Amino acid sequence: MILDVEPTRSIRQAEVGAVRTMIDRVRKTHDLKPERLIADTAYGSGAMLDWLVEKRGIAPHIPVIDKSGRTDGTFERADFTYDTENDLYICPDGKELKQYAYSGVIRPVIPKVSGHPFRFYPATDSGASGHPVM
Repeated sequence: MILDVEPTRSIRQAEVGAVRTMIDRVRKTHDLKPERLIADTAYGSGAMLDWLVEKRGIAPHIPVIDKSGRTDGTFERADFTYDTENDLYICPDGKELKQYAYSGVIRPVIPKVSGHPFRFYPATDSGASGHPVM
């Protein structure tokens, strides 16, 4: 039984937006809410999984998008060590990666360098440069 259709272009962000629209529209129109959603990895972003679980109470059966393995010369997630006692990460150079909070939202320092999609978390030493974390 098809309850809703939302045509999109074949772009991941558009398709994810369409799923959100259809879930909300079916709930509003037919008073139905899925208990779970089954989808492929394209729907496995952190934002989508958070929306499903926290905002809509839907159990996702979706593989998580994993970008931990890097081949572009930047550090991989596995290169960093988590310090549970201090609740922070240590970069491969031994520097602490600090998070900066603003209104409860973590906001890393983002340098104004065109062409670089990096988020820089400055190291604790005042003279040390930050390391790109993706």
